[in-house]
Amino acid sequence: MSTQRPNAAAPSAGHRAVAATGTALEQVLAALLACGRRGVMQQALTPALIVYWQCLAYSTVQQRRAVAERLHAAIRAGATTPRAWIPVALGDHDSTIVREAVLGYLGGAPVSIERRAQAVADALEWIRRDLSLNRVAVFVTLLQQQDAMLNERLAGLRGRLSDAEATQVWSAFAACEDALTCEFIAEWQGCIAACAGRDDQGSRTA
Repeated sequence: MSTQRPNAAAPSAGHRAVAATGTALEQVLAALLACGRRGVMQQALTPALIVYWQCLAYSTVQQRRAVAERLHAAIRAGATTPRAWIPVALGDHDSTIVREAVLGYLGGAPVSIERRAQAVADALEWIRRDLSLNRVAVFVTLLQQQDAMLNERLAGLRGRLSDAEATQVWSAFAACEDALTCEFIAEWQGCIAACAGRDDQGSRTA
């Protein structure tokens, strides 16, 4: 999956007020629906992602959440597939929206084992390759699945996150009561502390 981060400057407040119209948001929804339609090739992702990045510059979080709600309804009605969530998962920075997109892409029951496994593999790749604007939200959503095998794969990606991102993940589970997840976080924090201790000792003996 070849993508690039958006780098265009955000429009002025006046432009934003004009751009965030119903027509513009309908175009965003149409691009997402097209991206997820059955039989559509991989190349359809790029134009949908570009449209969503443009939407990010002129829309509010509330407007994008409304688009997400309509997308969810369209998928439930069979008008498109969960693949339509990919531009949202990659192209938004709001944690709530990204979480909904990741969950939507993973799919709820009933979903085949093969379909679920491929979706999980894709989401892990988003983290590994830093494809999502909010990979912390992607990481958190996967960890919330409370799946031991998935946690093992996430453990291999912890080093991909910055210290700030790691802290955000830990904060998301500050009140977590799931033993598996708590163990994952505690081990992670222990590894970080051990590495910091070795670095500190090395600086003192240098």
